[in-house]
Amino acid sequence: MRWAVAGVLADGKDFSTAYSGGSLMTKPPQCHCAAVNLLSKAGECGWAPATMGHWIVTAEDGGTRLDLWLAQRAGMSRKLAKQQLDAGRVAINGRRVAIAKWSLKAGDRVACHAARTPQERERRLSHRRIDVLFEDRDLIAVAKAPGMLAVATSTTSEPTMVDQVRAYLRRRHPGARGTYARPLHRLDRDTSGILLLAKSRAGEGAIALFKAHKIAREYLAIVRGGVEQSDGTIDLPLTKGEFGHGRKVMPAACGKSAVTHFHVEERYPAATLLRLRVETGRTHQIRVHCAAIGHPVLGDRRYGPPDDPLPVERLTLHAARLAFRHPVTGAKVDLALPLPDDLTAIIEHLRETV
Repeated sequence: MRWAVAGVLADGKDFSTAYSGGSLMTKPPQCHCAAVNLLSKAGECGWAPATMGHWIVTAEDGGTRLDLWLAQRAGMSRKLAKQQLDAGRVAINGRRVAIAKWSLKAGDRVACHAARTPQERERRLSHRRIDVLFEDRDLIAVAKAPGMLAVATSTTSEPTMVDQVRAYLRRRHPGARGTYARPLHRLDRDTSGILLLAKSRAGEGAIALFKAHKIAREYLAIVRGGVEQSDGTIDLPLTKGEFGHGRKVMPAACGKSAVTHFHVEERYPAATLLRLRVETGRTHQIRVHCAAIGHPVLGDRRYGPPDDPLPVERLTLHAARLAFRHPVTGAKVDLALPLPDDLTAIIEHLRETV
């Protein structure tokens, strides 16, 4: 079955209705974008920053916006409070929160963490092990763990997967004058799976393969509800913008082409395991496409429902396969990575749920 903006969507509803039914907003697209980080567990991937301050929200402060409350409690400007949120230094009840409008509840435990010095960052990175799936003089593919940023943003200071790869290369080549590691694509913070990086200028030739859609990319995702069709295609253009609650992508007829093919791997009473192949690589493509057809990815706090009956610790999305022709040697490279233990445990639980 194929879903598209022009024609039948999901169960025959018009575009805006079907999109709303997929747990997303129907606000008209705008032509600007904003990045807001997901909620994720503090402490994942070894992140254990020094505490700058911690508080418990009183009944009187319940319902207050996080940025306003933090500015008042920590004695900082609202702008600085927003910077702390964007940098991933604020946690509520042990989970990072980066949404300024987040509504606090009485009894919430709020912590604001201090940024680490470059020396502390390097020391922590030097002790971390990474799983290398492929490596030659031009490319390196590694297994990204959930909860870690793939690349740095302008507002973050925490270690990223790229930092880990560079630290690994420094350990492997201690006499080298420098290390070069450029990510060739991105994965969301809570997405696990294969991340490909260039180690040389020649290796950057793989960027052209991504742009030309000559790299096969497959993901595994646990989605909410029962997907009836065993195979299908979602052809739904996407546009970037600021659509509230951290959502920065939305279907729009005037958006950029986005095509996702799916195959049902396994069905459970309340969820479905999908294998998804993307023709295009738009931001949040799989998450928005799955939500638009009424089957949001489990654990998706941006595009999924706020009252998910199947609570999970993180986004249940895994980059499982990359296949391409090497940009330098021309050799075929086909990389596969099984589901990590946390997603396997979720699947076992779903199998046992009646």
